[in-house]
Amino acid sequence: SVAIVAADLNSTKVIVDTASDSDCSNNCPVLNLADYVSRNGAYAGINGSFFCPSDYPSCSGKVNSFDTLLMNKNKHYFNSDNNVYSNVPAAIFSVGFARFVGRSQEWGRDIGVDSVIANYPLLVAANNINYTENPNEPKFGQKGPRTFLATRQNVAYIGVISNATMGESAKVLKALSMDEALNLDEGGSTALWYEGYKFGPGRNIPNAVLFVRR
Repeated sequence: SVAIVAADLNSTKVIVDTASDSDCSNNCPVLNLADYVSRNGAYAGINGSFFCPSDYPSCSGKVNSFDTLLMNKNKHYFNSDNNVYSNVPAAIFSVGFARFVGRSQEWGRDIGVDSVIANYPLLVAANNINYTENPNEPKFGQKGPRTFLATRQNVAYIGVISNATMGESAKVLKALSMDEALNLDEGGSTALWYEGYKFGPGRNIPNAVLFVRR
């Protein structure tokens, strides 16, 4: 099953909000999704990019940090230095259009757009499945909730696919005729808000993708 929220990009601004005002490498601030929604007057939202949560032992020394490219609502670019040669995909949103790139390094530092967020993998590209199951990524082959950010023509979509592997989520989004679709964080971070939580609230997160009326 899929919980999905659609937004016309001519009447809705897709923004990314961050709990931190600038780059942060450890003990970074986090908020729950409802707080992001409330403080931006958004009507819908979803958790953002992969990060290093406090309950992961491997995250000692980099708690709540993320290291992928992101431009928040204040036009601040996070992790620019880390992404000079990044191969991580990114999604860019502005008035009436969206662009998805296969590598963050394909995008400059334009602040004239509404938002930029990088994550992985890119599930659908040019209306074709872009991700298939990979034995080198066993976690992606497990069943669980899969969150996404997608577009079809000039409509943006956020949502959660229940009980799917990463490869299955790509097939679902292809079946829904998405032109482009980017995976977002998942597991304990899964949260989707529309007139209240549809999934979550999950753990507190360092960034979130939001739909705001223009």
